[in-house]
Amino acid sequence: MKTALQTTQIDSKKEPGALLAPVPMTGNLPPRVADTFDHEYRGAMQSLLETRQPMDWIGLHQFLGSREDREAGAKFVTRRLSMSPDPDRVVLSHSTQAILTVLCGALVGMNGVLAVEELTYPAMAKFAKQMGFNLVGVKLDEHGMLPDAFEKVCKEHKPRALYTLPTLQNPTTGILGLERRKNIVAIARKHGVVIFEDDIYSLLPEDMPPPLAELAPDITYYILGTSKSIGAGLKAAYLVTPRETDPARLFWPGSGMTYWMIAPANAGVATELIHNGGADRIISAVRDETRARQKMVRETLEGACFRTSPECLHVWMEVPANRGLSDFVEDCKRRGAEVGPATTFLIAGGEAPHRIRFGTGKARDRTMLQRGLDAIAGACFS
Repeated sequence: MKTALQTTQIDSKKEPGALLAPVPMTGNLPPRVADTFDHEYRGAMQSLLETRQPMDWIGLHQFLGSREDREAGAKFVTRRLSMSPDPDRVVLSHSTQAILTVLCGALVGMNGVLAVEELTYPAMAKFAKQMGFNLVGVKLDEHGMLPDAFEKVCKEHKPRALYTLPTLQNPTTGILGLERRKNIVAIARKHGVVIFEDDIYSLLPEDMPPPLAELAPDITYYILGTSKSIGAGLKAAYLVTPRETDPARLFWPGSGMTYWMIAPANAGVATELIHNGGADRIISAVRDETRARQKMVRETLEGACFRTSPECLHVWMEVPANRGLSDFVEDCKRRGAEVGPATTFLIAGGEAPHRIRFGTGKARDRTMLQRGLDAIAGACFS
């Protein structure tokens, strides 16, 4: 610890690392696990090319995903759901973002209201502006969304839907407990609010509470993507809808657009990895590497006030009270780490906490991550 702090407190003009580009820590991608991923991906692609006819595979539109790929998606989501859903309830898309834009357009709509956690995924603000719906924030504590606050939003603003990240919430890392999940579901039912559940961070931690979709499958649109557990560029995300008629009604031909469709090669590789166990092996490797990186966080930033967990891809850290938020972010960058201020995640009004979020996975290796952590420690303890 002393060595790390001594390194970061050296004047940046004299420090050897000062000429290096700042370590990118604003994103929260999964860490590289090349030894495992490369082997599994190559094997899956080779098997795919040997078993599928390329023209039949790529020469046709797959609006919701092929039957085989939707069946694989139904299997994939059983990592969180207790039963495999009917494949007719599954949509395979190229991203969680694409799924959310379709759901927001169809189920919230122009001038509608979407309830979101008061600090949340920043892209939701862009979707709202683009599609003309309104966002209303629901207050949080360290465990996630507050049921009383959600009830108040439902009464006062009458949202058509709720978008939520109940497991390792972005950016706060909160985990909604089972009883609170039950309360949120009951309030949503009472007020006729459908739920968009983004469970993307749930595959790395173990022994998490069940998804909201497990408690209320009839009102929950459940999304489980691969970008935070396998690889951001795989671009495979699965949606489980409440009814078998929902995929065709919402995604084709109802919307008249095709931008959500996944590239067949990505769909096929994801399916192969699901069936041959490669997905599990990659997720396990990512989990182990994330735990190792979080250990580095705890050791380097001992004495700082932050929230995270061993399998979380990001850290929610309090900025020293005597430092301005924007000044602290700039100081981190000057010392060698790009971090995100809490204001980035405040998209529906309110006051941003005196915190930053930084990711542990985008740094190419542990050496680079350590350089970024040393920079944050220097800004924090100097």
